[in-house]
Amino acid sequence: MMKKLMAVLAMVALVGAVAFANGGADKSKAGKITLKVWESEGVDSDFMLWAADEFMKANPNVTVVYEPVGHVDSRAKIELDGPAGVGADVFVAPHDHIGALVAGGHVLENPNDLSKSFVPAGVTASAYQGKTYGYPLAIETYALFYNKDILKTPPKTWAEVEAFAKTWNDKGQNKYAIVWETANAYFDYMFMGGFGATLFGPTGADRTKHNINSKEAIAGLTYFQNLRKNILDVPSADLSGDFCNSSFIEGKAPMIITGPWKIADYKKANVNFGIAEIPVFPGQKTPPQSFSGVRLAFVSAYTDNEKEARAFADFITSKAGLEKRFAMTGQIPPRKDISVSDPYSAGILAQAKYAFPMPSIPQMGTYWSAMGAAFAAVWDGQPVVDQLNAAAAAMESAK
Repeated sequence: MMKKLMAVLAMVALVGAVAFANGGADKSKAGKITLKVWESEGVDSDFMLWAADEFMKANPNVTVVYEPVGHVDSRAKIELDGPAGVGADVFVAPHDHIGALVAGGHVLENPNDLSKSFVPAGVTASAYQGKTYGYPLAIETYALFYNKDILKTPPKTWAEVEAFAKTWNDKGQNKYAIVWETANAYFDYMFMGGFGATLFGPTGADRTKHNINSKEAIAGLTYFQNLRKNILDVPSADLSGDFCNSSFIEGKAPMIITGPWKIADYKKANVNFGIAEIPVFPGQKTPPQSFSGVRLAFVSAYTDNEKEARAFADFITSKAGLEKRFAMTGQIPPRKDISVSDPYSAGILAQAKYAFPMPSIPQMGTYWSAMGAAFAAVWDGQPVVDQLNAAAAAMESAK
């Protein structure tokens, strides 16, 4: 009997010791948190890595892990990875993705009053249906970048661009007066907006007024198609971002249409460049309407560390954070308490006066797919009206 009692007591002691050990182990791990952050590669990742280091110094219980995910790709990735439990805690996306992100339940609200510190465009872009979700990182639009060693002054009109192309272009040497990604519906929107076809109506919120096959859009894309013959005889599939950027850096293309995210790269490559408004289209009086956007950080709805994720999002959009980001990336900070006066930012801001904020309604997803295909096909010689009617049908049938 005594032996049985001793055995039971020994078992109880063993279980207690195991429980104590497990409890001690759990306690030692308590407070150790890992945040996963998604942002584009290049100068954007340089900033995010700096921010991660600074945040971890102030929060030693947090480990911030950076993963390279393009900001334009993060929405699709969080839709898959978030529910699977392997998504980011904080990720960056263009503001036009906010409608789909909110509708899908993928992001948490931002409880801050942004109007105190951020410019109106940043405040508006961060909100959807009256609630704030985004944390503003940068305001951007594309503009005309030009090589000052080749062009002392930028052209004011596309007629000037075409005239210059006649003296510069040499297809055998891949020399072209101007380059841009002609199958990219982000840059190519200027051929819609520049001829008066504003997407989704004056405020960008009316899906019934897509204007994709309007007479203005037809005029714009007809001119767009003619530019292949006149200044840039390269198939759309070959006009990749890499091709365009290398052409500009190597001096084969004295002009490129791109955005402030390339400023740091061109400076590193020692290109002597300036930035100006996009040239005026034939029959128009002002530079074309480009897309403007606000790059936003979001806190994932799937995070297990909401407090820390919010704190990191607050840090990267703080005054100190965005001053550092501007220094590293050249992208214009959307805070009221940060002013920029460098000539590169001045060129972007000059074009921004004519820019149209990318609509944030969920139907933008259909715009990107339908019009991306349409611009590529039109550039490669397909009938303008047929392509725009097909894109319009896709838009009208989209949910």
